Amino acid sequence: MSEMKSQVSLLRCKDYRLEDVHEVVKRSFDNLGGLGRFAKSGQRVLLNPNLLSAKGPERAITTHPTIVIAVARQLQELASELFIGDTPGGA
Repeated sequence: MSEMKSQVSLLRCKDYRLEDVHEVVKRSFDNLGGLGRFAKSGQRVLLNPNLLSAKGPERAITTHPTIVIAVARQLQELASELFIGDTPGGA
């Protein structure tokens, strides 16, 4: 059995301003070989934001909305159709 290794890009973002988050998300994708490694031009893409429960983002239980927006905007530049969907915990 071959062992799979995960790649991770961990960068600091000083705040949740959309411009800052967008830049950090872009750099993270670039560190991993570019967004094109994960989605191809013209593909239909589903973004799952992992909304675990009905709690505000300050509680660190769900993905902060600014991160979802930043990732979605970058995917929109590449994908022909972008869908955002989830099955939240407790649903």
